[in-house]
Amino acid sequence: MASGGFRFAQGNLGKLLGIPRYALGAVHARFTSRDPKLWVVGSNFGPADGALAFYRAAAALPDPPRLVWLSRSPEETERARAAGVGEVVDRDSSLGYRTTLTAGLAAVTHGFGDVNRYGLSGAVIVQLWHGAPLKKLHADSPAVTDVGGLGRIPGVRALMRTAYRRGTRRISLLPTGSGFFAPSLASALDLTDGQVQVLGEPRADVLFAGTPDERVAAARAVLAPHLGEFTGSRVVLYAPTWRDGDPDPGVPTDAQWRRIDAVCERLDLVLLVRPHPLGVGEYTYASPRVRLLTASAQPESMPLLWGLDALVTDYSSMLVDYVVTERPLVLLAPDLDSYRRTRGLYVDYAWLAGDGWSRDWDEVLDRLEALFTDEAAAASASEHSRELATRFHEWTDGRSARRVVEAAAVLVARRFR
Repeated sequence: MASGGFRFAQGNLGKLLGIPRYALGAVHARFTSRDPKLWVVGSNFGPADGALAFYRAAAALPDPPRLVWLSRSPEETERARAAGVGEVVDRDSSLGYRTTLTAGLAAVTHGFGDVNRYGLSGAVIVQLWHGAPLKKLHADSPAVTDVGGLGRIPGVRALMRTAYRRGTRRISLLPTGSGFFAPSLASALDLTDGQVQVLGEPRADVLFAGTPDERVAAARAVLAPHLGEFTGSRVVLYAPTWRDGDPDPGVPTDAQWRRIDAVCERLDLVLLVRPHPLGVGEYTYASPRVRLLTASAQPESMPLLWGLDALVTDYSSMLVDYVVTERPLVLLAPDLDSYRRTRGLYVDYAWLAGDGWSRDWDEVLDRLEALFTDEAAAASASEHSRELATRFHEWTDGRSARRVVEAAAVLVARRFR
């Protein structure tokens, strides 16, 4: 991927500069009535993942609200139409502001900017989030509240932390898939009992649809166009997390790329490399058995997971979802010490890794060779994934989106009765 990308410091500077607009929006909200039957939905991922699952579950209510998708681009609008969304409004337009300002409920996955952030005061806010909290979030992480050079001004960093907490306290409902994650979410977003609820995550419903065999078949069908002539081969996905605009230290060396190719050939597998949509890295290597799978080519990761034979990742919440397959998990953490220091983790990494993590791609390849040639190693890895899944997923019925929508409707009814 090209260098550059979003950084927290850049985004936080924009938030500070937007304070007058937040204040104006709060004033407008005091003199504007909200309609409990109007719900707005938006996501940094576009019409996909948890936001789309929430939208569809809300549309299926016996007495559904008027649902409006807030789009950030013409391309997103086209995708929303293709996904069956009925009403789409430009998030940044005057209509997008007015629609958000009058909506009884707003559902987001990343932050308030998924909808029109300046029109939210007084709305019921459902924060669906976009992954389980393994790495520290929001006010819990020094990286997230970074303000760049402005941090040298006394009080600015503290102001940013306060702004994060004051903002996130407005969240009405944040669903999670397990009580394991609830304390971390509450801490990061400064929420109290009742705001974080273990209802399951709408984004995870696809993982529990149908029988295991049906899930595998569906995932392999999604993967097939990305595998070329190797649709019958094993598939390993490498999905590194985002490092706030810094290069990915997990990028293989030239020699490691050559060894990756050799191992893939010998074990009849394909390595799909899926950098984070906001990530930076020099993933320019390509071969018949090493393929780049970008978010633009495949927006959602959930539909892929049951089709994988192993997942290689670092601190990505994708592993939380992947372990429901009970397939092997390989952790690559070349920068663990610095990552703990700058971003922070909520979990003990040694516990998460099970029998240990890899520090470079040579160690990853050693693990993959053992997993695919040694039945005992494969069985141990599967058991570890199964143990993690029991901690991470309390709801496995594929109905989490419905539960979340029903809980949201109760909150709207209470707020506007």
